Amino acid sequence: MRVLVVEDSERLADTLKDVLMKAGYMVDVAGDGQSGYENAVSGIYDIIILDLMLPKMNGYEVLSAIREEGHEVPVLILSAKTELDDKVDGFALGADDYVTKPFEMRELLMRIGAILRRKKGQGIVSLKAGNLELNTTTCKLTNIETGRAMKIAGKELQLLEFFLLNRNQVLEKEQIATKIWGYESNAEYNNVEVYVSFLRKKIKNLHINAGIRAVRGIGYIFESYGEGL
Repeated sequence: MRVLVVEDSERLADTLKDVLMKAGYMVDVAGDGQSGYENAVSGIYDIIILDLMLPKMNGYEVLSAIREEGHEVPVLILSAKTELDDKVDGFALGADDYVTKPFEMRELLMRIGAILRRKKGQGIVSLKAGNLELNTTTCKLTNIETGRAMKIAGKELQLLEFFLLNRNQVLEKEQIATKIWGYESNAEYNNVEVYVSFLRKKIKNLHINAGIRAVRGIGYIFESYGEGL
């Protein structure tokens, strides 16, 4: 995944680049709005992290120009502008998320990951693993070998979809809780354990040859039997 960071603070840009590269992303940095815009419209980026207070072109102008040219690349605004009107303006122009400075790097990484997973999952109706198929439109969980099926909904559906979109990847409990219950929720990690237990029972009842495995001290991974990490 390639990330474009548009940030005029050299110190912050370098820090963001280091953190993102350690997380496995390829990163390019633009120090002003004009160069940021020129890089953004190249179409090579999976996500753009965009400051608002930039020289040459401000962030709003960059975002507006990107969207006017039809580019749908996800944009996460990262700004010291904290007023509600600033956020409303950013989302109105087509931002996918808005994070205010100062911020926690871990939260930023989680938000980037969430945006990229949503992008990856757009348009996907049927998700499969082993002999399991989940139809996200009908909310039906099916063993495609036997034809046995059952409906799931609510948090169970969201959780299974999240696992299948990130199949064979270890997901932290905090990451799961944030994805399913949100940042503002008071949900605790035992909620994750409870809903994982619900899903395991349904998967077992359908004789699915895939499942959710606990990774001690970290979280969970969804994998077909016999598959490793």
